[in-house]
Amino acid sequence: PELYGEFHSPAQAFKRLDEAARRFKVRKLRLSGAEPLLGVDHVLALLEYVEASGYPLFILETNGIALGVDKEIARKLARFGKVHVRVSLKAATPQGFQKRTGARGEFYELPFKALEHLLDAGVSFHAAAMTDPRIMPREERRLLLEKLRDVDPRLAANLEEEVCDPYE
Repeated sequence: PELYGEFHSPAQAFKRLDEAARRFKVRKLRLSGAEPLLGVDHVLALLEYVEASGYPLFILETNGIALGVDKEIARKLARFGKVHVRVSLKAATPQGFQKRTGARGEFYELPFKALEHLLDAGVSFHAAAMTDPRIMPREERRLLLEKLRDVDPRLAANLEEEVCDPYE
């Protein structure tokens, strides 16, 4: 990690989030990128600072893989009242998952398991997906919505659909 940046303790990370929020005059905090739940203990310690703060909401973005593997993570997140998890789904098929993530296709169902774990633990969350037809074929989008309905019909109805302008 030292080749690509600096490691920050949970207290330092909260301080940096707080400084950015004050500078840009926002009341919500968000952690995204590089899969924050790979350092689940670090994130949980950071959430202790968020809970003690005046911020009403902390959005934790995840690809859902760690949450799909370990339902205890969802139970631990449920302790925090200010946390809202945004699960970014990459695909509804093993082939699409492998193509878009580089991960083995056999793991494509883990983000859907994550949704089940969050639902069971009572954590505030929603699903998001890059459903732009230039990225995800229409048939795969249909399968994605079907899989979400199988977990909970509200997930399909409230899916945050992302559109992007892909590189050439």
